[in-house]
Amino acid sequence: MSKELTENENTLLRTAAYWLRGEMVLRLADASPSQELLHDSAQSNFEISCDALERVGLFISEGDYWRVKDSKNDHSVFAGQHTRSDLDHLLDGFACHSSYVRDLYRHHEAVTPTNNALRDVCLAMVKCGYMECISPKAFEWTDEFGPWLVRHGAWRLDEFEAASQADVDRVLATIPADAKERLSSSTCGDSPNFVRCFFAQWIDGKWEDGEWRLAPNDDWDICLAAALYAELHGK
Repeated sequence: MSKELTENENTLLRTAAYWLRGEMVLRLADASPSQELLHDSAQSNFEISCDALERVGLFISEGDYWRVKDSKNDHSVFAGQHTRSDLDHLLDGFACHSSYVRDLYRHHEAVTPTNNALRDVCLAMVKCGYMECISPKAFEWTDEFGPWLVRHGAWRLDEFEAASQADVDRVLATIPADAKERLSSSTCGDSPNFVRCFFAQWIDGKWEDGEWRLAPNDDWDICLAAALYAELHGK
C-alpha cells in the first residue's frame, strides 16, 4: 500500500493540483466542448496531467473527455485521504507539462514564477526538498526532483555522478536475462525510456517481475540508473 502523505507533501499535492488544473483548463478549453469538459488532444503532457488530476479527485473521466469537477468541492476533495502514489503521479504531470510553460521550461535556470499559483507550488516544492529558494522571487530545482526531470527529458542521466561498478555488477546479477535484453535494446536507448523501464520493476532494491510502477518517485536511484545506462548502452 502506498504510504500516507506528510503535512508538507499534502500541501504540495494541493498547490500542484490547483495550478495544474488551471493549466489544463487554460490550454484545452478552446479546443474542447467547454471549460468543464476537456479533451486532452492525445498529447502526453495533457494525458498524464489529466489522469493525475482524476486520481486526486479534481477531474472525472467521461469517455474521450475529462470533466472538471466544480471548484466548490475542492475543500471536501482535499479533506479526504491521499497517498504518496497520488502525489507522485501529480508531480509526473507537473514535470511533463513544465516543458510547455514559460516560467518553467528552462530546466537548468532559475525559476521565477510570474503568478501566485505557481509561486505557491515552488514554495511547497522547497519544503519537500525538490527546489531551493535562491532569492525572494527565484527558485532552483534540486537533485531530489531528478527522477521526474530525467523521466521527461528535462535533465540527462550523465549529469549525475554514476554509482560504482560494484553496484552495477550487483544489480545486473539480479535482473533476469530477458529484462536485461530489453533494457539494453533500442527501446530503452534514451535516458527517459531507460529510467521508465528500469524503475518500473526495480523496487525497494530488487527486481519485481510481477509489478510495473508508472510514475517516478523518491525511491528512484538516479546515480544507479546513470551507471547502468552507461554500462548497457556504452554512453
